[in-house]
Amino acid sequence: MAALLLLLLARVLSARLFDRTSASRRRLLPLLLDGDPAELEPLGKRELQTAADLTVEIAEMTRGSEREALLARATALGVTDLLIVQLRSRKAQSRLNAVEALSMFEGSHDHVTGALDDRNPDVRLTAALALAQHANAPAPLDIVNKLNVGAEENSLLLVSLMVDLAETDSEAVAGLLFEKDLSYRIKVAAMDALSQRGGEYAPLLAHMARDSGNEPDLQPRIFRALGRTGHPAGAEAIMEGLLSDNWAVRAAAAEAVGNTRLVAAADRLSALLNDPHYWVRYRASEALLRIGARGVSVLRDASRSEDPVVRSAASKMLAEGRA
Repeated sequence: MAALLLLLLARVLSARLFDRTSASRRRLLPLLLDGDPAELEPLGKRELQTAADLTVEIAEMTRGSEREALLARATALGVTDLLIVQLRSRKAQSRLNAVEALSMFEGSHDHVTGALDDRNPDVRLTAALALAQHANAPAPLDIVNKLNVGAEENSLLLVSLMVDLAETDSEAVAGLLFEKDLSYRIKVAAMDALSQRGGEYAPLLAHMARDSGNEPDLQPRIFRALGRTGHPAGAEAIMEGLLSDNWAVRAAAAEAVGNTRLVAAADRLSALLNDPHYWVRYRASEALLRIGARGVSVLRDASRSEDPVVRSAASKMLAEGRA
């Protein structure tokens, strides 16, 4: 009975809180959408969090002058002051939310930059992602040093961060590849970001693909990034990768052939259909299918081979192509 009474009491309190919040949102919405910032006065603590939440919701749906006006009204109501206080919260999620919201306001750059020193890796990454959207962001090397990637930070958002940084300073992102003390994760994310810029950095990636033989974990990723550029400047390096002693490199180079449609590699791919490693055979047959008529012709010949390994790899890929 006591437990039931507690549940009923919690339900009543929750309903009252919901009603109070809904009423507050209805009162604040006209102020945020059409109020005069010069006439608005700071809100009390009770309504300030509601105003902050409402500001974020509306800001995500607006752009340009409408968004700027909204943020000016929110600042006049005291929303930015609340968010700055929340940066010192004991709860990591509260600090993270505050960083995301503050990044929308002009003049909050220093506070967001300060969050790069937060003790929580997710808050630091959120701050980095927010800063990367602006032209006055700190240097990429300074940002990644703050993130402590490899020791604590393992987020898949790292590639997104590098893409944003490359939009404003691609040369600095390329420079990260030559920093000896940076983690493997940072370099892979930087390569992925650079590969999305087309052929601009294909010569650099080709050079790195050749010179990374002493880094067996990194080299295959370089070849994949090189293939994603789709640029002929990487053709020679990719052809050399097909002859590597490292099976992971051969597989990555074969994948790169398919992405770049490198018809000249058809004969070397044909030889890889008999590779002792399954993934090399699969990537080679897949690349042959992708490079077009010349590759399909090689696969058809291989499907009639007396070697059962070659015949199986070619026949399965031809069937997959027909499917």
